[in-house]
Amino acid sequence: MARALGYGTDFVDVLYRIYLNHNKVIHHRDGYPVYSLSTPALFSPPAAHFIARTLYRAVQNSNIPNLMSVAVNDGCNARCGHCSFFEGVESPGRHVLTSSEWAGVIRDAQALGVSIVNLVGGEPLLHPELEAIVASVDKSLSTVVLFTNGWHLANRAFGLRRAGLDSVYVSLDAADAERHDDLRGTPGLFGRALAGLAVARRQGLSVGISATLTPESFAAGELERMVELARRVGAHELLVFDALPTGRLEHREDLVDNGAWVERMITSADRWNHDPRYPGVVFSAYISSHRSVGCSCGTSYLYLSPYGDLMSCDFNHAIFGNVLQEPLWKAWERLSTDPDFRQAKWGGCKVKDAASRELPTVVTGRARPVPALVNQGAPPGPAAAPLSPGGAR
Repeated sequence: MARALGYGTDFVDVLYRIYLNHNKVIHHRDGYPVYSLSTPALFSPPAAHFIARTLYRAVQNSNIPNLMSVAVNDGCNARCGHCSFFEGVESPGRHVLTSSEWAGVIRDAQALGVSIVNLVGGEPLLHPELEAIVASVDKSLSTVVLFTNGWHLANRAFGLRRAGLDSVYVSLDAADAERHDDLRGTPGLFGRALAGLAVARRQGLSVGISATLTPESFAAGELERMVELARRVGAHELLVFDALPTGRLEHREDLVDNGAWVERMITSADRWNHDPRYPGVVFSAYISSHRSVGCSCGTSYLYLSPYGDLMSCDFNHAIFGNVLQEPLWKAWERLSTDPDFRQAKWGGCKVKDAASRELPTVVTGRARPVPALVNQGAPPGPAAAPLSPGGAR
């Protein structure tokens, strides 16, 4: 018993070091220590929900989702060259779920086990009732995270915090304003994003920068510049996505089976993660590797499009069901029991793995139902749509 407190500290340190590749507290929000914006704050009610569901996962002997991304709308005011949504998920003319419909879906997701709700788009801050969607989340069960390009963040941060938003990632892909605005096709976006981040931080939100880097930008030193920018502006975390060959980058075959540069990028961040003066630096590729939880699509993660289509993630556009046509748990069961998703993939993201890209359950272009759905008489996938302005995290 005398050793229990110290052992608990050791356990937490090891737990986060395995998951995030660092174990430092980056923020205290509402009195709770935060290790990453993408996890519930330690000792918070959503953290208890996560732990309880982990135990019940063993009892049920079934995959239970703990993380869900919800694309609340299909419009955007940016045009990002790496976007996975436009030319992938977008389907103009289809019914976009209303805020009340999203509230019901989120309740069902929380009953299923979700303890982290990511709000994405499109650009979610273009949704006029985003605060209502945030308020519909039971905060005793789930933490709420927003991904945004930041254009409207300064004007909405106060209302979103009052509605119960916990964290916000502002998407920045270069530390230079001109370069960033060019990459996202939106003049002035860099300045608006930083202004919004500052306001969000003053409201007590955990704030982070979400960056998508390519082999070229990493080789040019963009990661180091982004880390220094995050430190200067007071961001608590830098979340790095390596560019994936899907959506508008589906043609980038050089990103398939090319993990050497990503490994160098992950290793290079050790010096910052051991320095308390810097924010946490977290890589999506590390988390989806064998060292952490692996590619958890279908084992603990799901994505919902603005039209209610359930997909394994934001980047794989294979549709496993629709929440307007059947209960969420049924679509999740179809995904989580599929042989391609029954267990985590240690080799990392399926979208950048040549063998996985040949599977009928992996779609990197226009969204379409998996063969199992088509054989059940489900409606065909969305028809190809004209290109529209867009953005993604």
